[in-house]
Amino acid sequence: MVRYETKYNFSGERFKVTYQIFEEPKKAREIAQAICVEQTIEFPMELTGESIRNSVVGRIEKIQEHQKSVTVKISYPVEVVGKEPTQFFNVVMGNCSLFPNLKIVDLELSPSVENIFPGPRYGISGLRKMFSTYDRPLLATAIKPMSLSPDEFAEMAYRLAIGGIDIIKDDHGLADQSFSTFEERVIKVTRAVHRANRETGFHTIYAPNITASEQIMLKRAKFVQEIESGALLVSVALSGFGSVVILREQTELPILSHPAFLGGYLSVMDFGILFGAVQRMIGADIVIFPNYGGRFTFSRSDCQKIDQGLKKPFGSFNNAFPSPAGGMNVDATSDILSFYGKDVVLLIGGALHKMGMDLTENVKTFRKRIQEICKIS
Repeated sequence: MVRYETKYNFSGERFKVTYQIFEEPKKAREIAQAICVEQTIEFPMELTGESIRNSVVGRIEKIQEHQKSVTVKISYPVEVVGKEPTQFFNVVMGNCSLFPNLKIVDLELSPSVENIFPGPRYGISGLRKMFSTYDRPLLATAIKPMSLSPDEFAEMAYRLAIGGIDIIKDDHGLADQSFSTFEERVIKVTRAVHRANRETGFHTIYAPNITASEQIMLKRAKFVQEIESGALLVSVALSGFGSVVILREQTELPILSHPAFLGGYLSVMDFGILFGAVQRMIGADIVIFPNYGGRFTFSRSDCQKIDQGLKKPFGSFNNAFPSPAGGMNVDATSDILSFYGKDVVLLIGGALHKMGMDLTENVKTFRKRIQEICKIS
């Protein structure tokens, strides 16, 4: 029988992925062995020699049985990743993302793998320094609804900025539509925000939605950077994790990650990994996700995992701001701050408009409420 050997001298450096397998122990162990092969050589083991089995194939480091599942820690040689972020994700969850009853619950990166990811440029401390705001959460909102003109969005942004909001983002559904083309909207809204800042002394920034194919996204990002809008909004699952890494490396603006299309990944990645570790690795500074109690189904436990994933030590990466959203309102801010602490971006969209016709006063009410909660004089 033909056996293949490798002549490459592997370094021995490995990174580790912990999978949770929701099966009875015997079947879970069989699945774990399958993952080791499927995520590396994807080839009959009986046709490989000792060098490939010992150096290339995934290795089970630890198995722990639980009441309804089994967790398995598998290590992989760094050489199978090369220096490509997309290949990293392919190794940890490529083919095995098609397996049922399987989730990634932990990542332990080795130095070589960590070095291929940029991490957040600013993170919590960097953004606080940018806003010169250290004793309260950051306040954010979105310009909406879809179908308004660039002039109408600019007027809306001006009124919001005059009230003292920190971050104004595009609604994630705004792209380059005929009713509001990308460049015209970005130019007019940016000018409106700059005018408000000159009048108030605040430092409101605007985050246009640049989500698109990689080439278009980078072109849009450089345009946004040139006119000094302030930040970038990206639906990272739509643009691709690898494309966001390139965006982070080629621009200098803070990146806001939007969760559109990320829901499908929750079948194979735990909340803290998907919205925490992965977002930090690819370079997000602010991570938007559905808060508990909103119009989506995230629980308090889910959101706690996300918060921890964004803030706990993880390699040398900066931590990142959680931004719970999805049906939030000013009345909920006390509970949100109690849950997440002050290191949070409070994102309120439609509810800010429902407070009354005067958006400026609505933002002032929002700010006053936060000052009261944080006991700021």
